[in-house]
Amino acid sequence: MKSDFPDSEKVVTSCRKALEVKQLVPISALGLLFWERVLPILLLVALGYLFQRRIKIDASTLNRVNLYLFVPALTLSRLAETLLSVQIIGIVAVATLFNVLTLWFFSLAAGRLIRLDSQTQATVTLGAMLGNSGNFGLPLIELVLGRQFVGYQALVLAFNNILTFTIGIWLLARAKLSIAEATKQVLSMPLIYAVLLGIFLSVTQTSMPKPLLTSLRYLGDGLIPVALVTLGVQLAEQAEIRNGAAIGLAAILRLIASPLSMLAIVHLLGIQPELGRVLILGASVPTAVNTALLAIELRVNPSLASAIVLVTTILCPITVTVTAFCVTQ
Repeated sequence: MKSDFPDSEKVVTSCRKALEVKQLVPISALGLLFWERVLPILLLVALGYLFQRRIKIDASTLNRVNLYLFVPALTLSRLAETLLSVQIIGIVAVATLFNVLTLWFFSLAAGRLIRLDSQTQATVTLGAMLGNSGNFGLPLIELVLGRQFVGYQALVLAFNNILTFTIGIWLLARAKLSIAEATKQVLSMPLIYAVLLGIFLSVTQTSMPKPLLTSLRYLGDGLIPVALVTLGVQLAEQAEIRNGAAIGLAAILRLIASPLSMLAIVHLLGIQPELGRVLILGASVPTAVNTALLAIELRVNPSLASAIVLVTTILCPITVTVTAFCVTQ
């Protein structure tokens, strides 16, 4: 059956043309995206911020509930319910890894130019590499491309989570710990094992017991509000937008360089149009909330990490709308 979508070269061409046009999208489209997808996120963050200002709570406890319960449950349940082929899994893994490595390289190069210290460099690199593929990416893909493409984004989410809880933890932990200690920290995270089990269930089309799957769904559904409220709590405690150079670098890499890098990867690898559009649009999301959560857990620049999440989330409506316009032409 002939695809209704443009091939990868046409996607590239349409993006180039779109960038040359002054009026990319109606202002109403930008406003709708902000109203429906970004504002709810900001409201939950604001709720956590105000709550912490009025009633002091333990942010580290909220953080661990996210990392050890909600994130693994959401990932496992989404993967178990999505039918994926080995080929698709391989393509998504390679594209995601290449994009992350590209952002890593540019982050290190730019960090050396502005002379960032090791902990700041690790935080900026993590903020640039890891996008909010879950609570922002999943609804974004459904809104712009359609529900039938959410399964692809769930796979992107799974691999981003693997990178978050392996490379992400290693980057932050290495700023304070030895290689052996950082590796041990990575292997202690349950998310890695949840992803492996989820991919196995998806590829082999093995069904989980319904009561267990239902419980995981309930638990996973709690991630979005709890994670965002936790971010607000952290912002109230120690978020200070002071290191403008570091925050600006992370924002540029995350919001501009990331989708452009994925666009080049889709073109170079000749990825099928349907999947390519998901990968490009999914690469435009702001920095993942997990970046701040890990920084809190490992006590490595939590204030800077939270500020990067906040700034990229506030700025992303513009870049996300431009990217959405490009991939839908």
